[in-house]
Order: sequence, then C-alpha cells, then structure tokens
Amino acid sequence: MTPLKPLKKLLMHIPWVTKRPLARGLIASIIILVSLFVLFETLDTIREIRKIATGSVWHIPSKILSDITLIRPGTDIRLLGLRPRLERLRYRRVQKVSHPGEYAWYRDHIVIYPRRFKYPFMDTSSSTGMVMDIDIEANTVVNIYRHDTGRPIKEICLEPEVIAKILDTHHEDRSMVSLAECPTYLLDAILCTEDKRFYKHSGIDLFAIIRATLVDIRHGSFVEGASTITQQLIKNMFLSSRRSITRKIKEAFMAMVMDATYTKDEILGMYINEVYMGQYGYAGIYGIGRAAELYFDKPVSSLSLSEAALLAGIIRAPNKYSPYKYPSRALARRNTVLKIMYTESKITRDTYSQAIKSPLGVVPLKEWKRQAPYFVDYLLALLKDTLSRDKLAKGGYNIYTTIDTHMQSIATTTLQHSIKNICRRSNVPVQGAVVICDSHTGDIKAMVGGYDYGISQYNRAIKLKRQIGSLIKPVVYYTALRQGYTLSSFVDDEPISLTLDDKTQWKPRNFDNKSHGMVMLIDALAKSYNMATVRLGIKVGIGNVARNLQLMLPAHTFSTNPSLLLGSIGLSPLEVSTLYCPFANGGFRVRPRAIRFITNENGTIILDNRHVNTVQVLDPSVVYILDHALIRVITEGTASKASMYGMPHGICGKTGTTDELRDSWFVCFSPREVVTVWLGNDSFKPIGLTGAEGAMPVAAMIMSSIEKRAFWNRPRDVVLCKVDRRNGKPAGLFNSYSVTLPYIQGTGPTAMHPGQGSPIVRFIHSLFGRD
Repeated sequence: MTPLKPLKKLLMHIPWVTKRPLARGLIASIIILVSLFVLFETLDTIREIRKIATGSVWHIPSKILSDITLIRPGTDIRLLGLRPRLERLRYRRVQKVSHPGEYAWYRDHIVIYPRRFKYPFMDTSSSTGMVMDIDIEANTVVNIYRHDTGRPIKEICLEPEVIAKILDTHHEDRSMVSLAECPTYLLDAILCTEDKRFYKHSGIDLFAIIRATLVDIRHGSFVEGASTITQQLIKNMFLSSRRSITRKIKEAFMAMVMDATYTKDEILGMYINEVYMGQYGYAGIYGIGRAAELYFDKPVSSLSLSEAALLAGIIRAPNKYSPYKYPSRALARRNTVLKIMYTESKITRDTYSQAIKSPLGVVPLKEWKRQAPYFVDYLLALLKDTLSRDKLAKGGYNIYTTIDTHMQSIATTTLQHSIKNICRRSNVPVQGAVVICDSHTGDIKAMVGGYDYGISQYNRAIKLKRQIGSLIKPVVYYTALRQGYTLSSFVDDEPISLTLDDKTQWKPRNFDNKSHGMVMLIDALAKSYNMATVRLGIKVGIGNVARNLQLMLPAHTFSTNPSLLLGSIGLSPLEVSTLYCPFANGGFRVRPRAIRFITNENGTIILDNRHVNTVQVLDPSVVYILDHALIRVITEGTASKASMYGMPHGICGKTGTTDELRDSWFVCFSPREVVTVWLGNDSFKPIGLTGAEGAMPVAAMIMSSIEKRAFWNRPRDVVLCKVDRRNGKPAGLFNSYSVTLPYIQGTGPTAMHPGQGSPIVRFIHSLFGRD
C-alpha cells in the first residue's frame, strides 16, 4: 500500500469530492503540503532544541581571577589588607562563626571559616573548610589553629577574587548547576510557584490554559499566566518576548516537541540555568546558580529553605521582587511561596512557621565597578592569539592571574589621589602609571595604566615608551663595580664635552647646574650626579653598559651613544620594573608573568604557567653592594624626603627625571617587590616635577602600605668596612666622618690615611715614627 492510498480512500467518502476529481486532487495536495510543513518544522525544531544537549546554546562567561591569599604565622594583617580582602570576598562578620564565609574580629583574635575551593596543583583541604582561630599580636599573626581541636594549622587560604568576567554581547552572567546540586525544597519551591503539573502535562497545560482564560474573562484583561516551565524555557531560549497569537502557537508547538525530545528532569535542569534572576551592573543574572552566589554568596547546595523560597519567588518578576530595591515586597513574596509549599504538602507546618520567621538573609550587594581594568586589557591582549574574546565570552574558562587585589587597590587609589592633588596646582594635565612586580617570579601584582579608565583606556603601564633618565644609572654603576670600582672609589664630577656621531657637542650638566669635583662613587649615585656618571660610563665602556642592559632586557637593542648613560632610551613602566628585578633578587633576570593557569569549563588545565624561568645575569655580591648605594638614595640622596611619605626602612630606590621636567620616574624595591611609578603628560608637555617631587611620594606611600621594612642577606664574600668619607681610606674608631660600606672581600681599603683614627691610634703611630 502506498502512503497516499489511505488519504485517497478518506477523500472518496466525501460526496462533493467524489463528484469533482480536480477538487479531490487540490485537497490532497494541500494536506500533503501542510503535512510536509509540519514535518520540516518539527525536524527544524528538534534540531534547534538539540543544540542545548551539545551545549552550543549556553554562553558561559569566563572569569579572570586574582591570586589566592595565604595567612601564615608572621603575616602582617595590615600589610596584607585582610579586612578589606574579606569584605571584597563578601565574608560576613558575625558574633559566632558557624558557616563558611563568616568571620569574627576581636582586638587580638580572629575566628574565620574559609570557604572550600579548588586551585590548580594545590591541595586546599587542610587550609579551608573549617573554623580556624588566629592569634594576633601587633598586627602580626602569631598562631593559627583549628577551633574544634586546637590543632596548629600551617596556613589559611582564601579563595581568589573575581576581578572581571568576559560576557557575551547579551551580557548574560550565569553559573551552571545540575539538578543533583539543588536541594529538593528548592525544586519544590520552583515547581509549586511556576508549574505545579510539570510532571503531568506534555509541554503545555490545557487545564492551566482554561483556568487562566476564565480568570482573564472575569477580570476583563490578561492577569493570569498559563505558561508551563517548558514554554518559559522555549520563550527564553528561542523566541522573542513580543506577545502575539503566532508566537504563542509556535511556543506551544515547540514546547510539545521539547517535551517529547527530553525527559522532564532534563527540561527542569535547563530551566534552572536559563531563568532570568535580576540585574547586577551591566550584566543580567541568569540561572539559579548565579543567583545563589549573588544574593547569598553560597552554592545552591548550601541554600536554606527560606533562601530557596526567595529565589523561587523572584522568578515571577525579578525587578519587582528585588530584595535590594524592595526588601519588604521580596519578603512578602518569599512568605507566599512558603505558604504555597505548605498548602501543597511540600513542607510541614512547623517548618513553614520557622521559615517565615527568617530574615531575608541576602548579603550586602557590592557596588559594581571594574577591578584592575588596565590589567584585564593587558591580559586579553596576551590571550588574543590563543583564546579570542568570543571564545572567552562563551567557553566558561577560569583564568588564574598573579594580581594581588590589595596591592592593586592601594596602587589605584594612591595614584588617583596624588594626580588629583598635582592637577589642582598645575595647568598641565598629568597622567600616571604604576606597576608592582614580584622580584623573584616577575609576577605582576598590580597594574594601573592611567588616572581613570573610564576617561582613558590607554594603558600607559605597557604602551607608553618614555625616556627613563637617571633610572639607567644603577646599570652604569653596576658595570663600574663589576670592573673593580668600589663604593669608596672617587669619581670626577667636573664638566665634560663629547662629540656625538652627528658631530654635535653634548655637554651634560647636573640638575643643580653645579660641579662637585672629586666625589665618592656612592655619593655620585645617591645624589644622581650626571657629569660624574658620564665620565664613569666612558671609563668603564659604554659598550659594556649596553651589554649589561641587554642581559637584563634581552628583547631590546641599545646603541652605544653617550646619551645612553643618562637614560635616553624609551621604556614602559613594566619594562622598567623588569629591568630592576635583578637588583632586587640578587641578579636574576625574570620575565613579567600575568597568568598562572587557565582551566576550561570542565576544570581541565589548558595552560600551565606555574614554572618560573630565571637566568643569573648579574653578580649577586656586586648587586648587594649596589643596593647599599640605592638605600643611600632614600636616606641621604635625591629621595631623602621619602620618609615623610612613610617609606619603610631599608628600601632601595632611584629617581628619574627627563629634560625640561617632562617625565617624573621613581622605582623602589625590597627583596620581594619592585614598585615603579611614572608621571607625565600624554602630549609630552613639561609637568614641572622631578622624580623626587612627583613619582617618589606616590611610590613611597604605596610601599609603606605593602612592606614593613626590608632585610637584605649579605653574601659570604662581602665584608663591611668603616671608611672616611672624605678620602675613602679606613676610618678610626672615633672618626666622625666614618661610614660603613660593603666590599667584596679583598677589595676594601687597607691603608690608614695620616691623621685618621682615634687620638690613641694617632699617639701609637707617633711612637713608631708614623705621622
């Protein structure tokens, strides 16, 4: 039997059709066309719906995460910024700590319940997920131990902060969850309020449609909804929100197809990840998982009954029932959901009575603002060849970075405050940049590329290339020390004239327009004497200086023009930080690192960047001696006012100023961090500030907030000697001009200058005929 025979037999029973063969053929053709249309529409709908199963419909935003926070005995909680860290992580301060994400803060004691989290290549089970006690003395952690057993704990680990999310063009923010993660009462609350007959109908609920129609007729308007969860899902994922008969018919048809294609649990699982739950900043909150994080700072598995009821109640009208905008309205809606659950026998009377007494319990909503936006742009530029922005917006990647949010906050606010004060007394617009790096790993801990990202997205921390001026001088003096000079060697700070390659005469001058004659090498560097530096650089060889620069910044090439000795090269603040890392870490070259790991949506590591590649390029003993001179820059040299801005003891530093006061630079470092600050004008106009007047106060205030004091380990082959600063010879015990300087063993001063030493020493010398 052919497929058309039943249709032909049916038509033969219609009298007027049997008398009109043409009509019979026309009707058959129409029925066939309609059947084909329905068939193709069904297949197209199935194909579209099947995209959900492959995940091609879901756009999961990628997260850019900060570094983790470790709390150990010896940690200074003020420098760590523990309290603001906890606030950014939305930890709740309570009287009694009993749940993850809570803490209690006392005068000399902290109780904290760190949340559990996963971090690549790290077992956090012993440092999270339990109540811990921290004993504090003078802002320093003394002991850490378990609250329940008193057993000592090595460290506490706080989860990374989300500093940015890469959203799709629709700005949908969601966190995927499964039905298995959802408490039963959460699902019951959703079904009771949105679709009581969900497990009984076939995608559309005829009883609900009839009920809604009667209610609408009685009220004379559309007041009762009849859409099932399946229909809501279809509308949200595939159709527009425009009300029309055509859309409702298509919605009903697609709902029935979806119901036939998926199980009820699969449909409910899709719904809880798709439903709209409100707005945060420019992002729409989609899905129960993200809503639980936003409103309660919890995973869905940890939601209480009252919290679950609130989320279920919000679904009907997220803006109308927003617990932040309309808390009383949200509370009433939550209690309505709880009453429906009780009426439907999903909870007992006692449970209902207890739940309605609970407060809303939503955590304070942080003001939405960009964190480290210049760093995020830098990061996306690094990833553009491997992970496009489109992939990041849809793929649900986790990017674990090196950013320290406390340092980032300090750098941002300090730079903004300082520039604001400078602009009040200057007619020239001033911009700035800050970079903080870990000297041993190259990790970028903070990056600020300008005064205000909202006004200018140009990232001066990496894109700006300005002459560095006197910041080059430590390389010149390292080269000299490596060739046998010492800090007590004398150099000539007299005027000098040089003929350049273009036959022009170059006559460098000191900033004070004075010459200082023969000066100790340490003083020439500390006081940044230009003429002494140029004379020294020529003696040790400009080519040797350039080669040392090349070792520290191998990606660059440097000319041997004499102006190199006074910093005529253009570098970015990030490159300057990289240049100074070997001075801070004992001579090792490091590369800037912004990313530690990247994982995909399933948690699989697709980029492992945890290993640090370092190369020893400078002599550690010579570096130690050079650092002694750079400490002198802050105590007695061009940055001698740094202590007024809180500069910690033992920090090394160097000022940098370019011609006509166009650029103000300052770099300071401890053995752990290198802080680089640049101030200037985007149009190269003079800003009227030296490195000591502009950039130095910014760097000093930043360093005072992240470092207590610096301790430098002296190499075994370095010895300390007292010398007379007037002549560099050994100093006697009571010599008022004596200064203690480091020397590589065997290079220190050996001869006592006549007239030196204590009166007793001079008397002994006279007895033996020594003048």
